[in-house]
Amino acid sequence: FGSCLPQRRRFTLSQRPRPTIGYLHTMGFESVLEADAPEAYKQYYMKYKQLKELIRELAGAGKQQPRSRLDSADFFAIGDQPVGRFQEVLRAELQKVNQFACVKHEALFLSLRRLCDECRHLGAKARALAPGQSVEADFNKMEESIQACSDEIVHLDRYVRLNYVGFQKITQKFDRCLDISGSALFVAGLHTEPFCNVRFDDVLILLGLAWMRWDEARKAAPTNAGGVWKPPESFVRNTAKYWIRPEMVVLLKTRIVKHLPYLIFGQSTKEQEGLLDPFALLHLDYAGADVESTMGAYTGTMEESQLLSSVYFDSPDAVSYRERIHREEGARLVRFRWYGENNLEPNKEIFIERKIHHEGFGSEKSAKERAILPQKDVLAYMNGQLNLDEYYAKMAAEGQYSEKSRAAMKKIAVEVADMIKRKRLQPIIRTSYYRCAFQRSDDNKVRVSLDTQMSLLNEFREGGHTEEPWCHVSSDQLRKSDVYRFPFAILEIKLQDVSETPQWLRQTLADIEAIQVHKFSKFQHAMAFLHPEKIPILPHWHQDFAEWHAQKDRFSSAYTSKGMGTFSRILASDTSVEGPDVPRITAIAHPAGEGHLLKDMKNLDPKGVFANERTLLHYAEKGMYVGGLAVVLMRQDSRESKICGLALAVATGFFYVWTLWEYYSRLGRILGRAKVGKDSLLRLDWVHGPVIVGMLIMLVLAISLAEAAVKALHPVASSH
Repeated sequence: FGSCLPQRRRFTLSQRPRPTIGYLHTMGFESVLEADAPEAYKQYYMKYKQLKELIRELAGAGKQQPRSRLDSADFFAIGDQPVGRFQEVLRAELQKVNQFACVKHEALFLSLRRLCDECRHLGAKARALAPGQSVEADFNKMEESIQACSDEIVHLDRYVRLNYVGFQKITQKFDRCLDISGSALFVAGLHTEPFCNVRFDDVLILLGLAWMRWDEARKAAPTNAGGVWKPPESFVRNTAKYWIRPEMVVLLKTRIVKHLPYLIFGQSTKEQEGLLDPFALLHLDYAGADVESTMGAYTGTMEESQLLSSVYFDSPDAVSYRERIHREEGARLVRFRWYGENNLEPNKEIFIERKIHHEGFGSEKSAKERAILPQKDVLAYMNGQLNLDEYYAKMAAEGQYSEKSRAAMKKIAVEVADMIKRKRLQPIIRTSYYRCAFQRSDDNKVRVSLDTQMSLLNEFREGGHTEEPWCHVSSDQLRKSDVYRFPFAILEIKLQDVSETPQWLRQTLADIEAIQVHKFSKFQHAMAFLHPEKIPILPHWHQDFAEWHAQKDRFSSAYTSKGMGTFSRILASDTSVEGPDVPRITAIAHPAGEGHLLKDMKNLDPKGVFANERTLLHYAEKGMYVGGLAVVLMRQDSRESKICGLALAVATGFFYVWTLWEYYSRLGRILGRAKVGKDSLLRLDWVHGPVIVGMLIMLVLAISLAEAAVKALHPVASSH
């Protein structure tokens, strides 16, 4: 089970090394390298083309009979044997990549530390300026320097990714051309190589500190953005969720830290600035396959992301899932959450959370509220054996939390305990992922979180959880079908008392081609793939993932089948053994023109369509009244009445045409789900409808009053 949890890899915080860059499957490795790599980096990349030529030479030499496996001696033979010659060249390339990645990381670390120090001096210089003096040029130069380091971090991430993919592909080609199977062992060993363990945490945190100090210097006053943040006991926010391709995650982080600082739980900016210690490098350990000849990867202690695990509860017949996917008003969901590793420590804090859904048209907002229990009491609580009155009385006697907080937590704890008993809820799935957050510690208006390396696990037990442990532990044996790895990173933008996403963030979403997913739920995704037999309706994004899994199976079958083709065809192919690393998502451009993509529901809520039809019928009814009056007036003998009747008839005709046009226009917006864009200028109601109907009614009243006045002034003529 322990290997099923997300494993922290130093090479990148966005995803484990295996995923490749998405467009490698369309452009090919050499084309991507030519298009993506900076000129200064290209000489340090692995010599992919030369290795392909070496494979062609070795495969054509005919010196080795086809074998189904490698001998142990092949890994040490450096001579005329094809495997030995290839291994020798490959290890030379690997050593070059390792050395460059580690040296580049050290250079970035030192440069950012120096820039942080220079920003502090620049701020002091700005505060000491005499009236009329300016240091704007110095600020612009400093901004360019920090931005250059930011770009270098992105390049280094791509360097690691591309080289990993290159080594993976070239060894697969070697296996296929020489009909052996040694690439899996080599690729597995890449995880221990220094270039795959380059530590991005340090340089990303330092980049955030550099931007923060630069911003403080510009304002000539320190901000409170870096204090210690304390999580609130309840959350009421507008949330939008996006899928991010793994290769875009580091770029996304470098964009965000320019505007929002890292929010590392329990650590202030002062503690983060420990990385600015001139002797910080001396405290970093070096780790790698060849310690003496390579610099190795840094394995410091400060992490910019934290492991977060949640166990979701549901009944055996998935009643909570049904309520959530049908978006029933007041639908509730229970989960138990913890931070960091869980080795069943008795006093580890477990957060008991209850999420409640409210429709957007109501006055209440969807919210998440939580209580806290020590892990030793969780099983008793789940089984209804924990006396909550005694527990919170003891908490009050010990002076834990404020009276208001205790009352709020007790309310949630009682409510959740009642739900577990009444609905027969039990642990059913678990989500585990690394989360990094970006937010000012003194402001909850804008919070950005990014979840990576997400694993979904089956927690269901027939008969319920009656004994310890209350959830899976690292020593448990799990089947392959009990684990699901989510391929995308998940970005959440949470706004509180803010109507629109900031412009800089909208531009970033467009640049990284983020996919906004309407009503995406980790819980629903896990249920759809781990417990499909329990649920009647699948999430609207399920089809894309089902097709992706089928495609990966076809790729795997094609790779293992016989008759793979000629050497030339194999060497020219850039297809991975496992197929595409992320699904091909069916999405549309954001209807508000914001640049990113939108993955929306194909199934429609019929209430919206029926409401549109009812509105059409209501307006048609009003038109019938006016039309009836027009007919009556045109049947009158007076010329004035006929003219008024004709005018009303024409107005009624135009009114019906407008009503029908508006009906189809709104139906199109509903079918296109344009309202998901949350554009403040976008409306599905008929904005001018009440005005037009009001004008029509006033016209009818005016004609009616005029007709009555004529009859009153000329009673005799009217009688004839």
